[in-house]
This record gives sequence, C-alpha cells and structure tokens, in this order.
Amino acid sequence: MRIDLYTKTILTLIMLLLTLIALKPMMRPTLVNADSTFAGVQFSARADGFWAFDTKTGDVWMYQAAADFPAGRVIHIGRITALGKPLVK
Repeated sequence: MRIDLYTKTILTLIMLLLTLIALKPMMRPTLVNADSTFAGVQFSARADGFWAFDTKTGDVWMYQAAADFPAGRVIHIGRITALGKPLVK
C-alpha cells in the first residue's frame, strides 16, 4: 500500500511540474527585439540585382548579380540628405 501512495505522489508532482513548464511562456512571454541588422533597410528588386535603401542613414546601395560578374558587385550610389537634392557621395 505504501508503494502505491508513493507512486501516485511522485506522478502527481511530475504532472504539476510539467504543467508549470508548459504554461511558463504564457505567464512570462519572452521579449522580441525587432532592431536587427536590416531594420530600416528597404529593398527594391531588379532583373540584374537589387537596390538597398537605408532609411536610418540615407545610404543607397546597388547590388549587381549579372552573368559577367558571377560574384556580384556592390556599388555605393550615395546618401540622400534631403528630398529633391542631389545625392552626396
């Protein structure tokens, strides 16, 4: 009789602890940080590559992936300082 009570107690304790582990994400959700390496970067696709616009700094980059440049080429076009004004190199 004593083994049966011991087994039920241990199994109940295991069940309660597993329930706590399963409910932990709902009680204390983890924080998400949206500020990654590409946060604020906008992309525009083209047939031979893509353009990248950094909205934080105003930098404009062109990435070429043509057949004559198999590894690709990266060109810094310039920096936008104000709308309607020329790019700053």
